[in-house]
Order: sequence, then structure tokens, then C-alpha cells
Amino acid sequence: MTELTTTDVADLGVFPNPCDLRRDLHTFIDYVQEREVKRLVRTNDLSKADSRRLAKLVSDPQAEDEVEETGTSYWVDYVDGLALKLGFVSYDTKGEYAGYTSRSPSFHDNYIQFNAENYQQFLDASLAEQERRLLRVLLDVEDGGASELYRTGILGRLRGFPSWGSATGVVPTLDFPQVRRFLLNLLPQECEVGTWYSTPSLVQYLKANHRFFLIPEKPKYKSKWDREKGRYGNFHESERAWGREIDIPEDAPDAFERVEGRYVERFLESIPHVLDYVEVAYDSEPYEGVYPPINHLKAFRITSRLPQVVQGDVPEPKVTVQPNFEVYVESQFYSANVLNCLTPLAELISEDILTVLKLQKEKVAAQLAKDENLDVVALLTRLSAQEVPRNVIRELREWTVHSEKFTLYQDFALLEGDEDLPAADPFTVERIAPNLRIVRSPEALFTRLEEAALVPLRIKHAGSALHPLPEGARTVFPKKTEVVKPKPKPKEPMLLRRETTIRFHFPNSKSLNQFRKALLDRRCPAEVDKDNLTLTFSKRYQSEVEKVIKALAEDYVIRIEDVE
Repeated sequence: MTELTTTDVADLGVFPNPCDLRRDLHTFIDYVQEREVKRLVRTNDLSKADSRRLAKLVSDPQAEDEVEETGTSYWVDYVDGLALKLGFVSYDTKGEYAGYTSRSPSFHDNYIQFNAENYQQFLDASLAEQERRLLRVLLDVEDGGASELYRTGILGRLRGFPSWGSATGVVPTLDFPQVRRFLLNLLPQECEVGTWYSTPSLVQYLKANHRFFLIPEKPKYKSKWDREKGRYGNFHESERAWGREIDIPEDAPDAFERVEGRYVERFLESIPHVLDYVEVAYDSEPYEGVYPPINHLKAFRITSRLPQVVQGDVPEPKVTVQPNFEVYVESQFYSANVLNCLTPLAELISEDILTVLKLQKEKVAAQLAKDENLDVVALLTRLSAQEVPRNVIRELREWTVHSEKFTLYQDFALLEGDEDLPAADPFTVERIAPNLRIVRSPEALFTRLEEAALVPLRIKHAGSALHPLPEGARTVFPKKTEVVKPKPKPKEPMLLRRETTIRFHFPNSKSLNQFRKALLDRRCPAEVDKDNLTLTFSKRYQSEVEKVIKALAEDYVIRIEDVE
């Protein structure tokens, strides 16, 4: 065989990846930076309180229910372990035994430490390099007992072979990182992006062209006993879920399908699926047959991410600032560096390959109050692929003017008085002007000034406005006599802007993704719900959508029905 066979998934259970590993990894790091996270003494797991909070932040829709039922979340724990492997965090993983009778270690005062330098180096790298580092950590699991042959992937559905005896025989000699890289490189060479292929045809292709991709033709056994067991001595089937009574002879006609074929199914639903390189479809009927399940993952298709990663051609995010203050971030891969810059300044409207944010005056003012050196216009100019609209620049500068504020901390005060005031010198923190200074311990200073017969006057100002001083006071601040009764506030006009949206329901993921890609090519933003196969866009983009429909009419007979 030289080609794979395409297939129809209409009758299959298509299982899209509901989680965004890259986004959740950075969400986890944001969480541990903001608080002290102490791990459990007995198990070294995250506490239920931390797991519950993280479950609300990550993308796994089942995380919250899992935490309430079991006290933990498989996905949160997976992200936690990945952050450790990447070196973003560190904590004790060995523990200490309380005594000679202890069967397991304990982890006392084991807090997660954030490794800022390692994390910043990751953020500063290109998206292509970030993906290489992430992929390297996931691929380089050398322990055969931890491989896809024995362990179900974090998002997988297929149980593996019984792990009994996996430390002997041929399994410890296999180079699983090399096997995974071989398959990842092979898929974009033989498959077209977005096309569904039959998994059995991939197994037959490998059997015909790369029969020894997993187990070498002449395995290097470590002992005579291992050699007697043979190349398939580690693998056994059974009539029930947990058994090993059926051997797989090396000379059986279907031995390759029963071992290597099972590995291919489990590989597809593990690392490639978690990283959104591959989408998978299972038999819609409950499995019946020998265990572990075989030929149950019926089809797969690769996404555009896989060839980009394999070819090292991962594009950097494209940022565009719109005149309506919306910022479009177009990226196939989650760009934490760009979003970390924009999120504090804007409200998140939608998040997908095209992430839409809208600049907010209050958020910009808050960030400028925290960092007076922040130049929002310069930041957007640096990030944007095109020139920032002039009206946005003009408005941002107006926001900057109104962002200045004065904060006076507890146990400090503002003193107005003569330039030469020796009694106040020991209490002075900083001179603002010749007759204005910031002082500490205002109560003690007031007592000192009274003792010196200087007749001090103490005024407490409100948080929103200065309290007017009495007549006769020497001050640069407003006096009571200068207070002018404000005029009745005129009624402000209110403009309510109404936006109508249109939602399309698609028959399958293929047509949904094709339509979404066509919209992205025309830079038309849309919100995509992969679970419900819907795509929502503003009515003002209807003309662009009609052009997309017209273009797709070459491949489809498109009919639009209104939903009652």
C-alpha cells in the first residue's frame, strides 16, 4: 500500500479536544504566582481548595464536577505535572519517610516555587521554539511501562495492555521518543489537512511500508528468557477487561494489527490529540470484543498545526487594532506574551484562533496608575502588524491625561506650612513643594506643633474630593468661601447601540472549520462553538459572509433555513 484510505465519519462519534493545553499551562502559572500553594502531606497532590479554584479557570468542562466528586481533576493534575517538567515551577517530589515502617513518603511544608527566570525565557522565545520545548517534554517519555501501550492518554478512551511484566522482555529496549517523532513526521507527509482517514488503513500502510517502526526486526533482548518470550511476549489479550490469558504469537497473520495496530490507535488519541495536531473519531457503538479494545478508533484527521510544527513554520501572532478599539490577535497557537500585554488593558470578547479584545478606558487608566512609565500607544504600535488608527491614538492620550492620581498611605499625611519649619523636619518623608511635604506619624507631629504654639489645623479629606478649609487659613487648597454651589447637572444623552448577530448551525465539523477558515481569510471575526457546531457573527459582516457562501458553493449545495 502507498496511500491511506479516506472515510466518512457521519456514523462515527467525533471526539474534538475540549481543552486548550497551552492556555491552561499559562493560567496555572498565573495562579501559582499570585498565592502560596501548599501541596498535600500524604499524596503531594494539590489541595481540594486549589484544585477547585483552578478547575474554574481551566478549559476542561468536566474539571469542576471531577473536583467535587473526587477532590481532584485529571486535567488540572496533568497541567500541574507539565509545568513541573518544563521547569516553570519546582517542589519536593521525593519526600521523606517518617520511620522504618512507613510505606510511602510524606511531604511536609511542600510549597510550589515559581521559577520566574525559566518561565520568562519561555515567553521570550518564538512560538515555534515554545512548541518545540513543549513537544520535547511530552515526547521524551522513555519508560515503556508509561507508554501508550499501557496507559490511557489524558483525553483518551482506550485501555492499554496489562502492564504486568512490562519491565522485562522487548518493551524496555524500545525507543518510544523516536517512535513518536517518526509517526508525527509521517502523518503530514501522507495526509491532507482536514481530510478524514481510516485508522485501519494507516495500520495497513505501516505494516506494508514500515513494519518495524515500533519493534526492530531483530530486537536486542537482555536475557535468554526474554528471547524465548519473543517480540510479542509482553502483550496479552483477554476475554474480560482485566485479564491476560490469550498470547499473541509472532507468526500470527494479524499479530501486527494486534500489537502495533493497537499502539497506533492509542498514539493518535494521546499526544497529537492533546496538542490539537489530530482529531479522532470512534465507533459509535459500545465496544464488544477482546481486550484491550482494538479497531475502535475508526478515523482521524490532521489539523493545520501539525505540518506547521513539523516544518518549523509556526507563524507569530498577528495583532490588528481596529478603529472601534477592538484588537484582533490572530494565531494558531496561544500567544501568552502578546495576551499578557493586552489583557490588562482590554476586555476579552471572544477567544479562538482569532481572539478579539476591546480596549477599556478604566483598565487603561488602572494600568497607568500602577506604572507611570507605561506607554500604551507605543505598546500597541510595537505589537500591531498595521498602523494604529489615529482616533485610537488620540483617545488613548486623552485617557492617559485622566489617569493620574495621588495615593496617600495610612499613617502618613500631607503638611502645608512655612518652608522653614524645624519641628516638622524629623517627620518629613519628602518635600513636594517649598510649602508642601509628606510626613509620617501625623498624630505625633500634630502634638509637637501644638507644644510649639504654632496653632496647627488638622483637616481630613474625603477619598473623592478635598475638604474645603475655613476662612483665614493660609492655603493653596479651596476654602469654604470659595465653594460655589454646583449647577444642576444637565441630563446626559444616552446612545444605546444595538448589534444583531446571526448564528449558523453546521452539519459537521468539516464544514464548520472550512467556513471558519474562509471567514478568517477575509478577516471577518466570528465566535465558534465546536461542541454545538455553531458559528456566530455580527450582522454587519453579512456581506462578507455571503461572499464566503458564494465561494463555498463550488464544493457544496448550500441551503439556508431559519431556525424557529
